Amino acid sequence: MDFSGVTKEFEGDRIRLRVMDQRDATGQYAGWLNDPEVNKFLATKSATVPELQTYIDAKHKQSDALFFGVYLKTDGTHIGTVKLEPIELEKKRATIAVMIGEKEYWGKGYAGEAMKILMDWCFSELGCEEMNLGVIAKNTGAIRTYEKLGFKEVKRDLGYIRYGDELHDQVWMTATAPHTSV
Repeated sequence: MDFSGVTKEFEGDRIRLRVMDQRDATGQYAGWLNDPEVNKFLATKSATVPELQTYIDAKHKQSDALFFGVYLKTDGTHIGTVKLEPIELEKKRATIAVMIGEKEYWGKGYAGEAMKILMDWCFSELGCEEMNLGVIAKNTGAIRTYEKLGFKEVKRDLGYIRYGDELHDQVWMTATAPHTSV
Protein backbone atom coordinates (compact mmCIF):
# COMPACT_ATOMS: atom_id res chain seq x y z
CA MET A 1 0.00 0.00 0.00
CA ASP A 2 1.26 3.43 -0.93
CA PHE A 3 0.61 5.99 1.83
CA SER A 4 1.76 9.05 -0.16
CA GLY A 5 -0.99 11.63 -0.44
CA VAL A 6 -3.16 9.97 2.22
CA THR A 7 -5.22 12.47 4.25
CA LYS A 8 -6.27 10.21 7.12
CA GLU A 9 -7.76 11.53 10.36
CA PHE A 10 -8.40 9.88 13.72
CA GLU A 11 -10.20 10.94 16.85
CA GLY A 12 -9.50 9.89 20.43
CA ASP A 13 -11.04 10.91 23.73
CA ARG A 14 -9.15 14.22 23.94
CA ILE A 15 -7.28 14.57 20.67
CA ARG A 16 -7.56 14.45 16.91
CA LEU A 17 -4.82 13.23 14.62
CA ARG A 18 -4.63 14.73 11.14
CA VAL A 19 -2.02 14.17 8.44
CA MET A 20 0.24 17.22 8.52
CA ASP A 21 0.18 19.70 5.64
CA GLN A 22 1.73 23.07 4.84
CA ARG A 23 -0.53 25.03 7.21
CA ASP A 24 1.11 23.11 10.09
CA ALA A 25 4.59 24.50 9.36
CA THR A 26 4.30 27.32 11.88
CA GLY A 27 6.53 29.36 14.10
CA GLN A 28 4.99 27.52 17.06
CA TYR A 29 6.07 24.12 15.66
CA ALA A 30 9.56 25.43 14.80
CA GLY A 31 9.74 26.84 18.33
CA TRP A 32 9.31 23.37 19.80
CA LEU A 33 12.25 22.04 17.80
CA ASN A 34 14.37 25.06 18.75
CA ASP A 35 13.63 24.69 22.47
CA PRO A 36 16.48 22.78 24.23
CA GLU A 37 14.05 21.34 26.76
CA VAL A 38 11.75 19.97 24.03
CA ASN A 39 14.53 18.75 21.73
CA LYS A 40 16.65 17.27 24.54
CA PHE A 41 16.04 13.71 23.31
CA LEU A 42 15.36 14.48 19.63
CA ALA A 43 17.76 14.18 16.73
CA THR A 44 16.47 17.52 15.42
CA LYS A 45 17.93 20.41 17.40
CA SER A 46 16.63 23.33 15.36
CA ALA A 47 14.20 24.13 12.57
CA THR A 48 12.85 27.01 10.52
CA VAL A 49 9.38 27.28 9.04
CA PRO A 50 10.72 26.70 5.48
CA GLU A 51 12.58 23.58 6.71
CA LEU A 52 9.36 22.30 8.28
CA GLN A 53 7.47 22.95 5.04
CA THR A 54 10.05 20.88 3.15
CA TYR A 55 9.94 18.09 5.76
CA ILE A 56 6.13 17.93 5.82
CA ASP A 57 6.00 17.87 2.02
CA ALA A 58 8.57 15.06 1.88
CA LYS A 59 6.64 12.97 4.42
CA HIS A 60 3.39 13.56 2.50
CA LYS A 61 5.05 12.21 -0.67
CA GLN A 62 6.73 9.25 1.03
CA SER A 63 5.07 5.91 0.24
CA ASP A 64 5.93 4.23 3.58
CA ALA A 65 5.19 7.04 6.05
CA LEU A 66 2.30 8.89 7.66
CA PHE A 67 3.01 12.06 9.64
CA PHE A 68 0.24 13.37 11.88
CA GLY A 69 -0.29 16.49 13.92
CA VAL A 70 -1.78 16.01 17.39
CA TYR A 71 -4.58 18.52 18.09
CA LEU A 72 -6.82 19.08 21.11
CA LYS A 73 -10.44 18.27 20.37
CA THR A 74 -11.65 21.13 22.55
CA ASP A 75 -10.12 24.00 20.58
CA GLY A 76 -7.91 22.56 17.82
CA THR A 77 -4.63 23.57 19.49
CA HIS A 78 -1.66 21.84 17.83
CA ILE A 79 0.32 20.21 20.66
CA GLY A 80 2.59 17.71 18.94
CA THR A 81 3.27 15.16 16.23
CA VAL A 82 3.18 11.41 15.79
CA LYS A 83 4.69 9.51 12.88
CA LEU A 84 4.58 6.04 11.40
CA GLU A 85 7.79 5.42 9.45
CA PRO A 86 8.52 3.04 7.98
CA ILE A 87 5.22 1.22 7.52
CA GLU A 88 6.31 -2.21 6.29
CA LEU A 89 3.11 -4.08 5.47
CA GLU A 90 4.95 -6.96 3.79
CA LYS A 91 6.72 -7.56 7.14
CA LYS A 92 3.55 -6.74 9.14
CA ARG A 93 5.25 -4.01 11.17
CA ALA A 94 5.54 -0.27 11.56
CA THR A 95 7.78 2.09 13.49
CA ILE A 96 6.22 4.88 15.55
CA ALA A 97 7.58 8.12 17.00
CA VAL A 98 5.80 10.81 19.02
CA MET A 99 6.59 14.31 20.26
CA ILE A 100 4.44 16.55 22.43
CA GLY A 101 5.95 19.96 21.81
CA GLU A 102 3.65 22.08 23.98
CA LYS A 103 5.21 21.65 27.43
CA GLU A 104 2.00 22.42 29.33
CA TYR A 105 0.66 19.11 27.97
CA TRP A 106 3.62 16.99 29.05
CA GLY A 107 2.93 14.18 31.51
CA LYS A 108 -0.83 14.23 30.88
CA GLY A 109 -1.12 11.15 28.67
CA TYR A 110 -1.43 12.85 25.29
CA ALA A 111 1.57 11.05 23.77
CA GLY A 112 0.20 7.69 24.92
CA GLU A 113 -3.27 8.49 23.56
CA ALA A 114 -1.86 9.48 20.16
CA MET A 115 0.27 6.34 19.97
CA LYS A 116 -2.57 4.05 21.07
CA ILE A 117 -4.85 5.40 18.33
CA LEU A 118 -2.26 4.61 15.65
CA MET A 119 -1.21 1.30 17.18
CA ASP A 120 -4.83 0.11 17.26
CA TRP A 121 -5.27 1.13 13.61
CA CYS A 122 -2.03 -0.56 12.53
CA PHE A 123 -2.94 -3.77 14.35
CA SER A 124 -6.63 -3.96 13.41
CA GLU A 125 -6.84 -2.31 9.99
CA LEU A 126 -3.39 -2.72 8.45
CA GLY A 127 -2.74 -6.21 9.81
CA CYS A 128 0.53 -5.28 11.51
CA GLU A 129 1.72 -7.70 14.15
CA GLU A 130 4.53 -5.54 15.53
CA MET A 131 5.16 -1.88 16.39
CA ASN A 132 8.71 -0.66 16.94
CA LEU A 133 10.36 2.47 18.30
CA GLY A 134 13.70 3.80 19.42
CA VAL A 135 14.22 6.01 22.46
CA ILE A 136 17.20 7.50 24.27
CA ALA A 137 17.73 5.56 27.51
CA LYS A 138 17.73 8.75 29.63
CA ASN A 139 14.19 9.57 28.45
CA THR A 140 12.69 7.56 31.30
CA GLY A 141 9.30 9.31 31.16
CA ALA A 142 8.84 8.25 27.54
CA ILE A 143 10.00 4.72 28.31
CA ARG A 144 7.36 4.44 31.09
CA THR A 145 4.69 5.60 28.63
CA TYR A 146 5.82 3.06 26.05
CA GLU A 147 5.84 0.25 28.61
CA LYS A 148 2.24 1.11 29.57
CA LEU A 149 1.35 0.69 25.89
CA GLY A 150 2.88 -2.79 25.87
CA PHE A 151 6.35 -2.03 24.50
CA LYS A 152 9.25 -4.10 25.78
CA GLU A 153 12.96 -3.45 25.40
CA VAL A 154 14.43 -5.78 22.78
CA LYS A 155 17.87 -4.23 22.25
CA ARG A 156 20.14 -1.53 23.65
CA ASP A 157 22.92 0.15 21.69
CA LEU A 158 25.48 1.60 24.08
CA GLY A 159 26.83 5.04 23.23
CA TYR A 160 24.63 5.11 20.12
CA ILE A 161 24.18 8.85 19.70
CA ARG A 162 26.02 11.98 20.77
CA TYR A 163 24.21 15.10 21.94
CA GLY A 164 26.74 17.80 22.69
CA ASP A 165 29.43 16.26 24.88
CA GLU A 166 27.33 13.28 25.99
CA LEU A 167 27.00 9.83 24.47
CA HIS A 168 23.56 8.27 24.97
CA ASP A 169 22.36 4.70 24.81
CA GLN A 170 19.55 3.93 22.36
CA VAL A 171 16.80 1.59 23.55
CA TRP A 172 14.86 -0.32 20.89
CA MET A 173 11.38 -1.40 21.93
CA THR A 174 8.68 -3.57 20.38
CA ALA A 175 4.97 -4.10 21.03
CA THR A 176 3.07 -6.95 19.47
CA ALA A 177 -0.54 -7.11 18.37
CA PRO A 178 -2.88 -8.50 21.04
CA HIS A 179 -3.17 -11.87 19.25
CA THR A 180 0.58 -12.41 18.73
CA SER A 181 3.46 -13.12 21.08
CA VAL A 182 7.11 -12.05 21.11
